[in-house]
Amino acid sequence: MNNKITLSLLGGALVSGSAFAGEVVAPLVEVSPSYEADVTVGAHSDYIFRGARLGTDLVDSAVNVSKSAWGLDFTAGAWYGSFVNDGDNIDELDLTFGVSKDFGFARFNTGYIHYNADSGTANEELAEVYVGFSKDLCYGLSSSLTYFIDASGELSSDEGDNNGYSELSLAKSDLFLEGLTLSNDLGYLVEKGQLSHNTTTLGYDYSLSENATITPYIAYTWELDALEEHASFTEREQNRFYGGVALTVSF
Repeated sequence: MNNKITLSLLGGALVSGSAFAGEVVAPLVEVSPSYEADVTVGAHSDYIFRGARLGTDLVDSAVNVSKSAWGLDFTAGAWYGSFVNDGDNIDELDLTFGVSKDFGFARFNTGYIHYNADSGTANEELAEVYVGFSKDLCYGLSSSLTYFIDASGELSSDEGDNNGYSELSLAKSDLFLEGLTLSNDLGYLVEKGQLSHNTTTLGYDYSLSENATITPYIAYTWELDALEEHASFTEREQNRFYGGVALTVSF
């Protein structure tokens, strides 16, 4: 969705001697991109995570770096968010690392996510491993299916168990006009055999410059059977509109 400027190394050699003397000048040779990176800052009315409302007045920032090597695509990122939950100020830092491979018929993705939330009086750390597939379809449509596995040993209680959370995502870019994207995320808890939420988002990427994009968005999330029965979210899961804006600069 974001325009990116690739940092490339240009290599070349000039054969010694004068071109006027009949010497051949070798052309510049473009080397594969060394890496891509982007920085994002945003403000959001609510902190919605997998359909559950975890807080309000979310302000966040993120850094993501990607690199291709040995036929694989590597990504690493850090996300920091500050929000309010039941009157408490919460700071959360999430670290991610992922590897993907395009097999032509689909792209295989796997990676690790570490969550750390600090309220000042309590600190909670969780971790997940994810596996999934994604595919770019026709007419600007894209899809992905991802399954998340508890990797911390801490997601075994009603307050944290992800119950084999999986998510099916569909998105249509350039809907009616360039930069307008409609996406839909459907969550499913494999261990419960229940749908958890459905979230639909409409966003617009507006280019401020060649490498800077601002994206206002609105979204609506529906609680489904699993969230309605999840004890720890009885006061958080709500059918609600929310929105925000994010600024992304790519390098």
